Amino acid sequence: SSGINAECPLRPGNKNFLYTAYKVSKAGLNMYTKCSAVDLIKDNIICFSVHPGWAQTGLGGPQAPLSGETAVEDMIEIMGNCNKKHNGAFLRKGMNSIMF
Repeated sequence: SSGINAECPLRPGNKNFLYTAYKVSKAGLNMYTKCSAVDLIKDNIICFSVHPGWAQTGLGGPQAPLSGETAVEDMIEIMGNCNKKHNGAFLRKGMNSIMF
């Protein structure tokens, strides 16, 4: 998910208002993560979302501070350190939880 969601007042004329489809898809992903976490914990499956940070990708562009490789390494580290207390969380580097 992206920090862009928090930066857009919902009013016409705001240039960020154009990202509506992107924001709706991220909200759907967040809800899917939460619902899956509740449904699958009984099978000892934990579900969480990961924020990779602003990375140099086709979407992030060359001005992003993280290389794609670093972003992937950070995500792998998060996945390797998750346990049941992270079920349903939205995590970023350092295992820090992001509220949504």
